[in-house]
Amino acid sequence: MFDWMNPLQHFQLDTALILTLLVVSVHLTFRVGIFSLAPLGFAAVGGYTAALIATKTDQPFLVGMVAAPLLAGAIGALFAPPILRLRGIYMALGTLALSQAILVLIRISDATNGPNGIAGIPAKVDTEYLLAILLVTFVLLQLSHRSYFGRAAKAVRLDERTAEGLGINLFRVRFASFTVAAAVAGLAGALEAHRTTVISPGQYGFGALIIVFTYVLLGGNGHWSGPILVTWGMTLLRDKLEFAGSNWEEIIYGALLVVIMLVAPNGLSDRSLYRKPRRWLRSLRSRHKPDTAAPAAPAEVSS
Repeated sequence: MFDWMNPLQHFQLDTALILTLLVVSVHLTFRVGIFSLAPLGFAAVGGYTAALIATKTDQPFLVGMVAAPLLAGAIGALFAPPILRLRGIYMALGTLALSQAILVLIRISDATNGPNGIAGIPAKVDTEYLLAILLVTFVLLQLSHRSYFGRAAKAVRLDERTAEGLGINLFRVRFASFTVAAAVAGLAGALEAHRTTVISPGQYGFGALIIVFTYVLLGGNGHWSGPILVTWGMTLLRDKLEFAGSNWEEIIYGALLVVIMLVAPNGLSDRSLYRKPRRWLRSLRSRHKPDTAAPAAPAEVSS
């Protein structure tokens, strides 16, 4: 059971809530068929933006929280056109190159203190603040899911040619998704910087990216709630089994990915995955349902 008075459990909860935003960022690109490896690069932009504003200027805390997603989103919008011209593995490599370029610039820059990072960031983020941000995010996700844009995003992911035939502008849908995903990742980075009070390039390594992608792939694209529920469930499992940061973590994630790819290639939120169990349950209920029909009256014998 969660203990609000336990600082360690409080920190773990906040970390899971911030990780949820990164998962949302990846989901926003996945749902339009973009395999982006750049979310941690955008998170680094947001984290360092908020950290530099908090430690180098006298601006209020909210200034950094607004500037972080705006700058990350602007960088995403700037590089979206050339990246979206790529296809398949080349698009993934393009986003990975963008993320690595951001991290290299952070490491060699004197303004960011190079590989040593930035310490002494004010601790301005608490659990209630994170819950409020996630609540707003979930409402916006649900509105988007039910909107024309959400239906267009699903059509683009399923079949590009059919989507174009329906009059959907593929570039606009993907450009908007990539830009918003970059802004969400930047917000997650800013929140993490103000929660941990220290930031460095090492925390945006490939290992963290594998965890985020595992949650998104397990959750699937059927509904935005799938990756989020998987994130919370896996975070709870990591804490209970205490395998976080160990070799067992990589083994378990790898095994889960293999199982899900075989059993549910579209993720756990795919509705078609539950059609057969539903039909089986309905047939089982019909077999055990008592026959309440009244017996037919005996026919009269005519004399």
